[in-house]
Amino acid sequence: MRLGYPPVIVLKQQRPAYLAALQRADGGDYGPLGEILARAMYDNLNRFIVPSLAGPARLVPLAALADKELSLVALRLAAQRGRLDALHGPDGVWRSSRQAVEDSGSSKQRRRAM
Repeated sequence: MRLGYPPVIVLKQQRPAYLAALQRADGGDYGPLGEILARAMYDNLNRFIVPSLAGPARLVPLAALADKELSLVALRLAAQRGRLDALHGPDGVWRSSRQAVEDSGSSKQRRRAM
């Protein structure tokens, strides 16, 4: 990060594949390790960098809006059911904004309180 590169976080459930890819890289086959690192970088860009650059009203992939409280699956279901203001792009990716997620969460809490 000091040199301007985005963070790469390999998740715990990817550890066996990561270790196997490291072994293959030791043998000269760098493809599997490169793929794991590239996917991890892409996931982290969507999760951490894109939302902070986009601002609260800018449309980003739902994967970038998922957090501990709302999983990607929950966001996608809310979008499909019309409970989250989101767009389904021609590329098959659902997009919404941080503001829309916050608004849908506050309206859900209001419904429960009634």
